[in-house]
Amino acid sequence: MNQNDIKAVNELKMLAIDMINQARGGNPGIVMDMAGVMYTLFARELNVYPKDPHFFNRDRVILSAAHLSPLYYATLYMAGFEITKEDLQHFRRLDSVTPGLPELNNPLGVEATTGYAGDGVGNAVGIALARRYIEGLIKAEDSKLNLLNFYTYCFLSDADMMSGASEEAFSFASAQKLNHLIFLYDANNMTGEGTLDHVFTENLEKKFQAMGFYVDSMKETSNIKEIARAIESAQKYDGPALIIFKNIIGKDSFNEGKNIMHSGPLSMDDTASLRRKYNLFLAPFEISKDSIIHLGNQIKTRTDKLQKKWQESYLRAKDINSANLNNILALLESGKTSVPFNSANYNINDGYRESLMESNSKILNLIAPKSNLFLGGSAEGSLSSQTLIGGEVYHNSTNVTARNIRFGARDRAMGHILNGMSLMGLRVYGSTKLCFADEMKSSLRMSALMNLPMTYIFTHDSLYFSEEGVSRIPVEQLTMLRSIPNFYTFRPADIIELMGCWEVILNSNHPSALVVTRNSIPKLPGSNAKEVIKGAYIIKKEVSRLDGIIIATGSEVVSAMQIAFDLQKNGLDLRVVSVPSMELFLSMGKDYENLILPKGVKTAVIEAGRSSLWHRFATNENYILSIDDFAYCGIAIEVLQKMSFDYDSLKLNIESLMK
Repeated sequence: MNQNDIKAVNELKMLAIDMINQARGGNPGIVMDMAGVMYTLFARELNVYPKDPHFFNRDRVILSAAHLSPLYYATLYMAGFEITKEDLQHFRRLDSVTPGLPELNNPLGVEATTGYAGDGVGNAVGIALARRYIEGLIKAEDSKLNLLNFYTYCFLSDADMMSGASEEAFSFASAQKLNHLIFLYDANNMTGEGTLDHVFTENLEKKFQAMGFYVDSMKETSNIKEIARAIESAQKYDGPALIIFKNIIGKDSFNEGKNIMHSGPLSMDDTASLRRKYNLFLAPFEISKDSIIHLGNQIKTRTDKLQKKWQESYLRAKDINSANLNNILALLESGKTSVPFNSANYNINDGYRESLMESNSKILNLIAPKSNLFLGGSAEGSLSSQTLIGGEVYHNSTNVTARNIRFGARDRAMGHILNGMSLMGLRVYGSTKLCFADEMKSSLRMSALMNLPMTYIFTHDSLYFSEEGVSRIPVEQLTMLRSIPNFYTFRPADIIELMGCWEVILNSNHPSALVVTRNSIPKLPGSNAKEVIKGAYIIKKEVSRLDGIIIATGSEVVSAMQIAFDLQKNGLDLRVVSVPSMELFLSMGKDYENLILPKGVKTAVIEAGRSSLWHRFATNENYILSIDDFAYCGIAIEVLQKMSFDYDSLKLNIESLMK
């Protein structure tokens, strides 16, 4: 092996150990295990551009093994990215660009926020899927264009391999035969508790080969030439690849092979012993200029030629002047997709009435022709959730430009895969039943942390579909969705509000949940698409005096309005306020809130969900007509009556409260 390479690997290893030691926390075992692999990737294979970190055709590195972060930061520093020694010294500190677990920061070369075991696997699969899709669109315009041929590399730990989210994502990648996707697995056979004996004993080589993966297994992770050979063999495979590195955790440490290497700093004696063993006599946080130059030159020599070829292909594409291709080139330049949608361009007949799921399907098919970078699918079944883009087949390895994605029963992976696609700048959506939002909490949270303009479409949102059983009836899910910071939940009352929701969603850069009912809903008098951006508005105004206010969302707005009209005959003059998005409403401030919900006026809330977030608006807890317990299996009207949520019960309660 080249002595310069050996020296650089050891310096990286010690630099990462210095970070962990100073922070008094981290995972030194995986850092020591994978230093040779990380260095080989950057030195011999990875096409990255430290001075142009947003270059779209760069290779992506995802750390599903998120505790590998100190080694990754150290390598980025050595490679010449905008990261300083001071940044390394502030590992895990407040406001640092080197947090304990990776956080999306493209200028520094961090491609995704990861943390939970398995999340990054889905992200990597989504990036690979998006790359293949966009490349397919480009090749359809001109087969000679070579604008998107990068690889996605994902580092894995034993925890990632045991995760259910990973299992779903691996299975999807296998079914899709995704290429340019390589997983690098630190198989050190050790958890924080101890060895994997009796915990994880699968024959992974046979398992992944049976799934259609290219599989390579190595016991030596210090031989750069052999690591490079393994990666280059994986690159040639027309499908996903897994390289297993069978490591002894923390090799060369006093505690090599022990579970203590999963957590915390090394002792001063152990650290000093490693420096002597590696023949390094630099101070903590120091690396030699020779190593920086050595790694930087290898990257630059390789990538300069590739970037020049890419520019030639890019100029050729610009000359073609195709509308579809121009749309893609705008994505390659900005990293974002714009999808125009204006609700004012559509007129809905006053007699219109149908399921909001059907209405949503029609709106999706109004949006889809506006951009070939708008696509999505379902984990519930696109026919069930009605999210198919018409006129297109399902996406697979032979139909790489199709926009309907069948995720199978993989709700957890679907969210993470779509996050990966969104990281590529596509506008994507994924659908399933609202009760399954619980399975997607991790991906919902990561969408919000990365501020990705993802759209989650949740269907079957209420008590009206109770025949399947209590476990399928959503109760607490709306509250969960609304509790996520930097995340917007929309529950439209009719097709007009639904169009307004899509207009807001497509004109924002935040992740959103769109909750739609399977109930047949009429076009409501007073509904207003342009008011959705305010989060709440008066959908039915009082006639002459304000006796009270009913707040409602979704299909309950229909009931609220009918109650208001019926009680008007009994001398009660009620206002109805529709709240398609509580988060947007709260962002409007107190002045607007007081305008539509004046203080001192009796205010009730009707929503088929938990009451907990509505207390700030209702007169008191008795004025919240909600569902605070699990429901029942049975015919819908009987369940509604049992839970006092049928129309007659709601009307009687509102009348009693307002009088």
